[in-house]
Amino acid sequence: MPTAIAAPAGPITGAIPRQTVLQDRYVIAEKLGQGGMGAVYRASDRRLSTINWAIKEMSQSAITGPLERQQAREAFRHEAEMLAALNHPNLPRVTDHFEQDGKAYLVMEYVPGETLHTFLVREGLPQPQQRVFEWFRQLAEVLEYLHSQDSPIIFRDLKPANIMLTPHGQVKLIDFGIARLFKPGQAKDTQAFGTVGYSAPEQYGRGQTDARSDIYSLGVLLHQLLTGYDPTLTPFRLPPASQVSPNVPRPLSDVIAAATDSDPGRRFISMRAFRDALFNAAAGAQSFVPAQSGGAVYARPNSQPYNPSLVQPYDHPGSQPFGASDMPQNPLSLANISRWVGIASVAIMALATLMVGGAAAAGDTGSTLAGFGYVLAFLPLVSGPVGLVIGIVALVSSKTAQTLNGKRSATIGIATGIATLLLCCAIGVMAGSFNNVER
Repeated sequence: MPTAIAAPAGPITGAIPRQTVLQDRYVIAEKLGQGGMGAVYRASDRRLSTINWAIKEMSQSAITGPLERQQAREAFRHEAEMLAALNHPNLPRVTDHFEQDGKAYLVMEYVPGETLHTFLVREGLPQPQQRVFEWFRQLAEVLEYLHSQDSPIIFRDLKPANIMLTPHGQVKLIDFGIARLFKPGQAKDTQAFGTVGYSAPEQYGRGQTDARSDIYSLGVLLHQLLTGYDPTLTPFRLPPASQVSPNVPRPLSDVIAAATDSDPGRRFISMRAFRDALFNAAAGAQSFVPAQSGGAVYARPNSQPYNPSLVQPYDHPGSQPFGASDMPQNPLSLANISRWVGIASVAIMALATLMVGGAAAAGDTGSTLAGFGYVLAFLPLVSGPVGLVIGIVALVSSKTAQTLNGKRSATIGIATGIATLLLCCAIGVMAGSFNNVER
């Protein structure tokens, strides 16, 4: 067995070398990940040689004084005690917590597999409805379990990076760093936590979080998995799922819209109500009826094909899509480029037309105003046709054809490109009229 290394002292998080021994028991094997709340390591067990553990190390980077250090330790201890009291198949089991060399550690069940984020980077979006419904069922059940505690636990940061997929297709919630106990009677949260786009509006100082905040986040995640739409593009303003993807029936889209309403009072009152509404809508819209409880999980596939023409790479903020450097430009991005290039071109060309038209009305063909108009027209003379061509390319793409927003953006790009060329012709006609008048 390799020589054991004493655990390092100091405030640095995520720097424990391999083979370091904690509590004379846990041998660090590798670092699994690191974020703002701390670092997570895989460790073997000297007492149970066949067992691996996930050990979470609390980050101390933001701790500036003794009082804050004590508060952070109490919060960490609270998380450990909260998780240790939970027992659900979709939660990692917490077995121990301790402090060593001025740092706090949490020992929990090691969950093999990958995060949903990593899975989507590889497999792309949207995902097949049957797979999404099975993930939804498991997530709804574990969140309902958390909400049903004597002191309801609100997860508050449901997103792909905080969901693990085991090799058997089971999902597990990870990283309870910002989970909190719901305190009845409190008007609003004292701190804003969560990931913008996935988290509910009330988590940003607008009110008190409760079970409906997790309903909002699960609705956002469901919307993204079924449509491929990035919720961070328009936080708190998701477009209707049925408009983004024609494969989402209107009844399902209406359920998602209710779950993600910015007003908590208009959302489903409980996770069970959300789950039942979704499954009833799914049963009425298609032949597939998702299991509402129990049953075998939907096995996690390895790059299973399922109409790849409709799959787009998943891009989470701060991450690089799998194989992005070798992939062609996303047609939806091309449509947006076409729209904005076209709008800018027609606006500039319209201004140039006004300048030249003003000079024509004054009968002064050699004025400075007319000269500025000619110069200004050169840029849109190039960019307008470019936007037109990009819009045509985006519009004929099968991906753009599947989305209302993509078709609208491409059409705007084409229309503004044509309008730019027409205005350029108008300037040419006026310029020709000037020459005739002078002769």
